[in-house]
Amino acid sequence: MQYLTNKKLINCDLGECLTPNPDTHIMPLIDMANIACGGHAGDDKSMVQTIQLAAQNNTAIGVHPSYFDKENFGRLSHDLNKNELFDLIYNQVLHFQQLCTENSVQLSYIKLHGALYHDIIHKQFVLNIVCDVIKAINQNINLVVQAGNEAHFKHIETNKKIQLLHEVFADRGYHSTHIIPRGEKGAVLDNAYAIVKQYQDFLNKKSFKIDTICFHSDNIASVKALKILKNA
Repeated sequence: MQYLTNKKLINCDLGECLTPNPDTHIMPLIDMANIACGGHAGDDKSMVQTIQLAAQNNTAIGVHPSYFDKENFGRLSHDLNKNELFDLIYNQVLHFQQLCTENSVQLSYIKLHGALYHDIIHKQFVLNIVCDVIKAINQNINLVVQAGNEAHFKHIETNKKIQLLHEVFADRGYHSTHIIPRGEKGAVLDNAYAIVKQYQDFLNKKSFKIDTICFHSDNIASVKALKILKNA
């Protein structure tokens, strides 16, 4: 198999307290670490450990907030009012930033997890609240959003002056620019070489903007794909 030499930034969801924990093996292979901050997974101990691991590997640090729902791993949307939703996200991000400060590292970006990640596409008020949180904490924090939705997110950059990073997933199935929902056939790629191929395809994609490509740490095939790319 031929591997391309050009690349996009690779990000991965880490600090999710998986057993066995793949974080130490993954961190040297990626550019951006999306660190769970207690909503769907993680606690202070795991956050600090993962922050320090990222710092040791010169990996950019991102906070990965979620609905408070460890039972469903943050994959179910919750009906919260605007104040409740603001507090949910603000408290997770602010606490995580404080842990970053205590460990002399910089919080670079926010990547929402699970249902919250998808809700900023389908519920405008959720997106607005996320922007309010960024403004309240640090206007320079970037926001990771799902690629292929540039028209939906354009006003965030132009009107709210928040820098976006457009993301695709190496190990998720797609219909055009739309992710196949979990539970449907083809939603998750479970072959490492198929994941590598999709990563390569995204490198040359010109039809929509891509800044970063995600590999999931809880997908064994994805971790194998990262190692294949690293050794190519």
